[in-house]
Amino acid sequence: MLEPTPILLAFLIFKRFIFLELVAALALARAMRAAGPARGAAVVALVLAVIGCIVLLAPVAGLTGGAVAAAAARFMNMGSGLLPLLLPSLVLAASAYLPGSRGRGLDIAHVVLLIVLFGLWLAARLV
Repeated sequence: MLEPTPILLAFLIFKRFIFLELVAALALARAMRAAGPARGAAVVALVLAVIGCIVLLAPVAGLTGGAVAAAAARFMNMGSGLLPLLLPSLVLAASAYLPGSRGRGLDIAHVVLLIVLFGLWLAARLV
């Protein structure tokens, strides 16, 4: 009776171990292809995504002590854990509209990634 549903487990795994890594990969691809302001925004999105990955994976590496780790973990739990995920995603989305942006396939992949995230979130809420 207290077992989580497969949809909830899929959402938690996607949110914790897949989403930020894929956003970082997309931001890296945009940073390598773009020029000018679009490249700068992609680098910012990459840095934010990598920092988020480090914070999310720190407990696995045993890096849970200290005030900085505790503050970072609290930040990553804001908005049920979705708000910090959307921050690098928002910067990556903004880089699509800046001058020097190339690779519309990256934008399509990013939109699909967001649809999967919100679809799993909605399905987990409804089940």
